[in-house]
This record gives sequence, structure tokens and C-alpha cells, in this order.
Amino acid sequence: MDFLDFETLSSPRNLAVVAVGMAVFWGSIMEVSKKAIYDALPRRPWWDRAIAPTRSMMWNFGFPRDPTDQFPKAVTDEMAQDFYAFLVTICTQHFLSAVPMIPVYYYGWNDSPDIYKSLFILGTLSDVGFDIYDAIKTSIRTFTDHPAPIPIDFWVVIVAMHHTLALSLVIPMDIYYPERWEFHQAGISLLLAAAICYGAGCYKFTLDIKHAYKDFLMYKFIMVFQLVVILYTRVYLWFPAAKSLLLYFKESGDAVFFYGSCVMFTIFSLFNMILCVDGFKGVAKWLPKKFPKTTTEKEKVENLRIRTSILMPVPNGAFEMAARLHRRRKFKGAVRTVMASNRLKKLSSGVSDSKKE
Repeated sequence: MDFLDFETLSSPRNLAVVAVGMAVFWGSIMEVSKKAIYDALPRRPWWDRAIAPTRSMMWNFGFPRDPTDQFPKAVTDEMAQDFYAFLVTICTQHFLSAVPMIPVYYYGWNDSPDIYKSLFILGTLSDVGFDIYDAIKTSIRTFTDHPAPIPIDFWVVIVAMHHTLALSLVIPMDIYYPERWEFHQAGISLLLAAAICYGAGCYKFTLDIKHAYKDFLMYKFIMVFQLVVILYTRVYLWFPAAKSLLLYFKESGDAVFFYGSCVMFTIFSLFNMILCVDGFKGVAKWLPKKFPKTTTEKEKVENLRIRTSILMPVPNGAFEMAARLHRRRKFKGAVRTVMASNRLKKLSSGVSDSKKE
């Protein structure tokens, strides 16, 4: 298959084949890269500072603070090391997926040669391939007896809320509406925003905010910078593009795309808004803080960093929502169990009374 021939690449069968191929490619590359980063982290002088906020971030993402049956040692240093290494690989993958999409966004679909159109399609399929790989891997670690388990709350937000947008809409858009500017803008901006926030967040965890004034100021700057990126890409760019695309589907009479996009855009918009709220909360807590001088002040600053350790383009509020829903399901299940037990008791009592008669 000629990957740079647009007519050949854009057939439904070839799009699916390339997406699966990208999943295999990125799965292999990311596992090897993650292992190399994992092995290198303990040799870095800043890694001891990054462990605590990484572990706290995992707590915010649904991992337990205390030992459980599924996590008998809670979150270990090795788990935090693996998590951080994977974040670095995700940053690189998202950036590399976005780069080939830039020419079409810059020149426009109609003025772009076929090679630029093919590069755009390959960029979108690169993202789909990663989502396929990550969705399968996360699901296996969540729903099987995996030695490195993942909590259900994490799966709900990452797979059900985040990955489903790309998995359900990207290939159909590549087939039927590859020329839409909203598709170009949303794809590039969200991938680049994720790469930037991942990279800045990973670097942020390495800073010595308790002893170096320059690092303390840099930490504040990164918090504000991440919020600006989030607001620009996930509010200023996302909502007009989503609205414009939905109106186009409606005016075109494409009910399948219109109603399907309504569902997916609503989920993703909620996801974006919760992320914005979390970003505002983090900035509001950090901006008034002064550089710590006493031991007590340094402990408070470190505790604040641990409490606000969010660097992924995934909102802490979304995990809280998932946790509440999970607890509600458990409560409803317990209520149903009690009700069923009471019915059985009444039935058993009725049978006993009839026998006595």
C-alpha cells in the first residue's frame, strides 16, 4: 500500500488496516521506550522529588492511598516510576501524531496537495492507533487478574470518556468529511495541547520548589501556562468548532453524524469543562503562595504540590464523578441485595406457614 497516495489510503478498508497497524506500531514503540525511561529514572538527581507528586497524581486518578485487595501495597515507588515513564512516552506520541497534520491546517484542504492530505489522514490514524492500543491495554489491566492492575475509575474516564471520541468519530470523519476545517483544528489543537501539558507537567514535577526560588517561580508559571493552554484549546477553539460541525451535519441532513456527534461532543465538552475548573482551582491555590523559608512553610508548599498534582489532560473532577457513580452503583447493589433477601425471607416464611396449616 502506498501510504502517501490519498485515494488509496482513504478507502474504508485501508483506513482500518492502517489504524490497526498504528496500534501495533505504537504499542511496540511505547513499551520499549517506557522500559528505557523507567530504567533511567532512578539515575536522575531529580527523581526523588518527582516520586511524591507522581504518586499523588495516581491517587487523584483513582489509585488507592491505602492497601486494598486489588492493590495490596497501594501505590509503590515502582508503580509511580512506571506511570511517569508512560506519561513521557504519551507526550512524544501525541506530538508526533499532530505534526503531519499541520500542513493541511495551514494551507486548507482544497489548496493542499495529495501528499499533505495523506499526511493529515496518517496523523489522525496515528492517534486512533494509540487509543486502540491504550484502550486494550487499560481494559486488560482493569478487568483481568493482571499483575499491574488499574482501578475501574481510571478506566471509565480514560477509555469510556476520553478515547471513545477518537475511536468512534475519527475514521468516519476521514471517510466522509476529511475536508472540514473543524476536524483539522480540533485534531491538531487537542493533540498539541496534550503534548504540551504532558511535557510541562512532567518537567514541573522535577522542580525543587522548597529550596530554589527560581524553581518555585517556574512552578507557578507552568501552572498558569497549562491553564492558558487548556482554556485556549478546550474552550476557545473547541466549542466554536464543535458547534459549527454540528450545524453543518444538521444542515446537510446527516442524522447519523449529527446525533452521534451530539452524544460524543457532549461527553467530551463535559470532560473539558471539568478540566478547566480543576485548572482554575490549582492556579488559585498557587498564585498567592510565597517562597517558603521555614521548615513549616516548606512542608506546606510540598503538601500543596502533592494535593494539586494534576498534569494530564484528564480532570480530577472527572475521576471524582466516576468514583461517586461507582459508590452509587455499589450502594444500589447493596440495597437490591437486602431487598432480595427480605423477599426470600417472606417467601420462606409464607411456605413454612402453609405447611403448618
